[in-house]
Amino acid sequence: MKNVAVVAHTHWDFEWYFTRQEARVQFAYHMDEVLEALETNALDYYLLDGQMAIVDDYLQADPEQLPIMKKWVKAGRLFVGPWYTQIDELVTTGESIVRNLQQGLKLANELGGAMPIGYLPDSFGQGQDMPKIYNGFGIDKAIFWRGMPAEQSARYFYWTSDDDSKLLVANLRNGYPVGTELMESEDYPSLLQKISSDTDATNLVLPVGGDQRPVDFKLKDRIKAANASQADYQLYESNYPEYFEKLAQEPNLPTYTGEFVDPSTSKIHRGIFSSRADLKQLYDQLERLMTYEVEPLMAIAQAHGVKTKAGLVAEIWKVVARGQAHDSSGGCNSDATNADIKHRGEVALQLGLSLKAYLLRKLSSHVDSQLDLFFWNPTPSSMTQVQTVKLATRQASFDLLDTQGQPVAFQVLEQETVDMATLRHDPTKMVADLYYDTTIAMPLTIPATGWTGLQIVETDKPVVPVKTGTTIDNRFYELSADATGLTLVDKRTGTAYADFLSVEDGGDEGDTYDYSPAYQDWILNLGFADAQISGIVGQFESRLTLCGEWQLPADLTARAAHQANQVLPYTLTLTLKQADPTIGFSLSVDNQVKDHRLRLVMTTPIEAEDSYADTPFGYLKRPVIDPHLTTWQQIGYHEEPTALRPMLHFANIHDDQLSWSFLGLGPKDFQVIGEHFNQLAITLYRGVGYLGRPDLIRRPSDASGLQTKYVPTPASQLQGPMTFAGGICLDPTYEPASLQARHHALSRGTLAYQNQTLDRFTSPIQYFQINQNQRPLTQTAPLLQLAAPQLVVSALTMTPDETGLVLRVYSPTKQAIERPGRLDFEQPVTLKALDLNHVVKENLTTGVTKYDLAAFRPGEIRTYGIYQYPK
Repeated sequence: MKNVAVVAHTHWDFEWYFTRQEARVQFAYHMDEVLEALETNALDYYLLDGQMAIVDDYLQADPEQLPIMKKWVKAGRLFVGPWYTQIDELVTTGESIVRNLQQGLKLANELGGAMPIGYLPDSFGQGQDMPKIYNGFGIDKAIFWRGMPAEQSARYFYWTSDDDSKLLVANLRNGYPVGTELMESEDYPSLLQKISSDTDATNLVLPVGGDQRPVDFKLKDRIKAANASQADYQLYESNYPEYFEKLAQEPNLPTYTGEFVDPSTSKIHRGIFSSRADLKQLYDQLERLMTYEVEPLMAIAQAHGVKTKAGLVAEIWKVVARGQAHDSSGGCNSDATNADIKHRGEVALQLGLSLKAYLLRKLSSHVDSQLDLFFWNPTPSSMTQVQTVKLATRQASFDLLDTQGQPVAFQVLEQETVDMATLRHDPTKMVADLYYDTTIAMPLTIPATGWTGLQIVETDKPVVPVKTGTTIDNRFYELSADATGLTLVDKRTGTAYADFLSVEDGGDEGDTYDYSPAYQDWILNLGFADAQISGIVGQFESRLTLCGEWQLPADLTARAAHQANQVLPYTLTLTLKQADPTIGFSLSVDNQVKDHRLRLVMTTPIEAEDSYADTPFGYLKRPVIDPHLTTWQQIGYHEEPTALRPMLHFANIHDDQLSWSFLGLGPKDFQVIGEHFNQLAITLYRGVGYLGRPDLIRRPSDASGLQTKYVPTPASQLQGPMTFAGGICLDPTYEPASLQARHHALSRGTLAYQNQTLDRFTSPIQYFQINQNQRPLTQTAPLLQLAAPQLVVSALTMTPDETGLVLRVYSPTKQAIERPGRLDFEQPVTLKALDLNHVVKENLTTGVTKYDLAAFRPGEIRTYGIYQYPK
């Protein structure tokens, strides 16, 4: 006899081919039915899809239902949380995942308690770091559907991560809607045999529900009928916490580790990482802005007497979470839905940029000296790098002096004259009022969590002209361009790489779920040999710019006929900064081509067998050829497992002598290509015209999404101007912590503020007047300083009660770090270990100004709470 726990639930996509607004209306009435079913005992239990965003929206519209929902949650009959939204696990950063769970748990606990199970029944693949993320919140059980490879087919198992975190998993191999057969068919034996394959367990689970499915008021009758029809299975109404208590008693469950991204039981949509590149860029920018700039700036500002605005920060993180629900993040939606996602992100970005601008201004507003230009370091480590900033001055020429009155060397990159004359209908009556906008670069050292200031002294000296050229260099590289193309020289080894950078254009006859090559494809390899070349050559920063046009097929018809009948204008800019091993990369295009994919290709001397990319709290090594590539149809995979791989911040190939990396500020998809797998191809964007298409080359059979209706998505062709940015690094060895540090530096850029009144539009809120900060800005020791180069800083923010700082770091390596480093503090502190929900786990030490970090396990995440010790 096998026992079958029947769990009533709904799967409620936050948005999809319908908009969030349309789903909200449907859910408002659905929720009334749920409460009715619990009130009348038509159902004993009900699961609200493990996410709080739909509940959040419902209670905003129907706040009078709050006491009723609390009653059923507290009674253990209505199950909510732990997520805010059901994320895409593979292209969501670690901090975004943490904030998503934090918000979901907070709202669920306010209702009476979160379901203590990691519930992601429809995410397109499972990330390797999920066990340690869940364990960091005290969660040791998980449920999901997609991704298990053919050779790891167990229905119930333990899942571990590199730091030895562990989850007990129920894999819904037949999908979360499988139980609808219980309600709609009387072939109970077939259903029960289906859900009992690939396991020897005697305790099975049967989810009954589906996408936006109405409440099944007749569930008890169908359970009774199923039990009466056979004698091998006993079905009973249950819930997941109760079921896992029984599952935990099952002996001999296997243990698996790593990520699960195989299309063995369902489509996995590996091509979704490059869908709607514009949305992925936008939300990537939001993540980086909040994690690397706004939150640490706000924590620093509090120490300077500037009140925090936790409500505004939480509002932005909610937008991020809503944009990273698995369909929302994937971009596999109607145009109306994607327009909503984009608008929400743009509004949140305005809010985040305004927070950043205000904090920089307020922090720099009160100084008892002649300083008027301030640079801030939001990191817990001292920062020495070239800062690039735009200044407004009356005179074209000026000097910079440091806090000791000594001259500071700088380089002018560009300068323009600005007329701020009062406007008149007749321009001849306008009285000129000129000033100069000058962009400069200079190397500066800024202390950890601190600042440095400069004085601008205007002069009448002649302006030093900007030096130009078509060859630029720094300590590490030389870059040159001519009629033959681009050449990179690694000055450390003297090795030259001709045409190391190119662009590949190919057809895309896929849909918003998946890249798929055109049936009659024509791949074009595009170079820069015919570009117009210009360059700025400087002591501290140099730029090489190539402008040109590529001739491409306008659409799939032209591609099939090998007709290059559409122009794609481009501008490529490569930047070198003094003593910086990262080559800055920016490519702007104006896309009018349809149904195509554009990839940046780095040609290297490495013949790779594996690729490497970062994950939320680590990195992953993946084969350049998927092990099932030649057998996928025979073994029943639902799509070709092309080695399209996700990345968050970097993609890499390396050998024993050399490492090549791409650092991305938005791109999420890469592949290792070439006859010898020596090319790293980064997908910049791809344009397609339908939500779902059937019978793709990579994905035969039914269309994804809606199987019986084409949903046109002309906006997903991404027509118009776009810019893609990042960095390129050549190194002797592969060091993931170093790559993350460089990515963070690339993300932050320069955090600077000039106290001036000439340009009132440096940011929109510059127009408003403010009172100076009450506390004068003085040179002090860093709030905290971290010396641990093998660790990655994940977050520097405030504790939930705003009485201390949160510092989260992790080890990205697969080896233990015995002596990771130490922390230094300006004042004596109390140091506590926090979990990922920022709840205190233990007190570590009290009244110290120095703290040696204990050894880190491979991949370990550690969160410190730092509280000032009372004087």
